[in-house]
Amino acid sequence: MGSVLPWALVALCFALGVASRAISDTFVVFVPALQGAFDANRGSITLIYSFALLLGGTAAPIAGWIVDRFGLRTLTVVGISAAALATAASSQATELWHLYASLGVLMGFSGASLSGVLSSTLVGRWFPANRLGVPLGVTWSAAGVGAMLTFPVAQHLIATEGWRTAYLVFAAASASLIPVLLALPWKRIERGAPGLAPARAAAGPGPTVGEAVRDWPFWALTLSFGLTSVGIFALAPQAMVYLLERGIDGAYAARALAVAGLLTPLGMVGFSWLADRGGRRRAALLAYGCSIAGVGALALVQGPGDDLFLWLYVLLFGGSMGSRGPMISTLATLRYRGAHFGRIYGLIAIGMGLGGFFGAWIGGVLHDLTGGYAAVMVLSVTALAIAAASLGAEAGARERLSR
Repeated sequence: MGSVLPWALVALCFALGVASRAISDTFVVFVPALQGAFDANRGSITLIYSFALLLGGTAAPIAGWIVDRFGLRTLTVVGISAAALATAASSQATELWHLYASLGVLMGFSGASLSGVLSSTLVGRWFPANRLGVPLGVTWSAAGVGAMLTFPVAQHLIATEGWRTAYLVFAAASASLIPVLLALPWKRIERGAPGLAPARAAAGPGPTVGEAVRDWPFWALTLSFGLTSVGIFALAPQAMVYLLERGIDGAYAARALAVAGLLTPLGMVGFSWLADRGGRRRAALLAYGCSIAGVGALALVQGPGDDLFLWLYVLLFGGSMGSRGPMISTLATLRYRGAHFGRIYGLIAIGMGLGGFFGAWIGGVLHDLTGGYAAVMVLSVTALAIAAASLGAEAGARERLSR
């Protein structure tokens, strides 16, 4: 474990996450240009990104099957090729449905291939159980950290060269990784750390998909993924409008939410570090407590003078927003590692995609039906509380098994 190779592989997963998820998330920067280019309403354009979120979760079992059946080389090359093809095709789009197929379906599949399934399968072979959380936290932070680079680049290219050229540049950047992936020594990488080989051999082939879905831990992790996504995405997409409606200056609100985005990857790594050293159940409950308290702080923002509550929301909700993904991935890796792990994890990750899609949709419907945000916040807190109970129970059970 003294070798730099384990952390080099973490860096590889991080780079692939930037090339897929971070580039996919730049879609929000492209929205005005795409809306003008295709003379479409805002809902028709933003639904493209909703499809990318949905496919990012629901396509995870396919990615899991690929890695179990054909290995890590095939998964990474297929995933990065999908990202390059998606952005290249979108640059040539002449109809709106072309964007649904490229930026929605293809880019969503790329995200499913190069995020949780890849990092959990790869990193889990190179780090021991008591040091697995932080490396996974780093790989999960790729979207947030990468956005700090890709968002300004996208904005500059759109302003100077146009949105089509911007997508071509992103396509070239993604495609440049394909020769690197083809040249890597994947047989050596897939064998994992030599010191962990005896433990993997003693564990045998691991549980099958059928065995996993018949046990409560599988559903606890799936439910945690789904309800956490509901709790986050029911509220987060509406936070900017909420602040504007309460008289907060638009530029000030945007800066505050940008800070929340900056805190998200820091929270991923920080809570993962706490889980490795202070206990996984304690870290999970603390993360959910921060998110729920953040919702409460946002509810107390009623006017321009409520800076304290606004920044409490930024700190608590933003800092904990992405922290559960690495925790769930770590627990899934520890419980299900083996020959069928990719497919099992892929099924668990369906919860994340469905939760994000339905959370954002139901949150919008609740606002339209009630004319306010109270019901949205109640939904967010309720979903997060149930997810906390589910993940806390599984984390506690994992800790008892490790004693």
